[in-house]
Amino acid sequence: MRVRTRRGGGVAELTVENSGPPVAPYEMDVIFQPFRRLRGERAGTDRGLGLGLSIVAAVARAHGGRVDATPRDGGGLTVTVALPAAGEEVAK
Repeated sequence: MRVRTRRGGGVAELTVENSGPPVAPYEMDVIFQPFRRLRGERAGTDRGLGLGLSIVAAVARAHGGRVDATPRDGGGLTVTVALPAAGEEVAK
């Protein structure tokens, strides 16, 4: 796992990259929906409710920001949360 932060252009960003099985591009549309989980073999467990990324997205929106995810080559995701720096607005 890799975590980075960046600030610039009125935006503060937090980026998290993880490893794991590949995520198909068509699954990007559903991973932020509540109670949606990808295939069981991704996590190696049946635990969890599929709420993590939907909560991240809701918190980002509540603070005027956005969240984006992209599949990583070789597996896993890169998830970036962009929030407005003090007094700024994040472009949608």
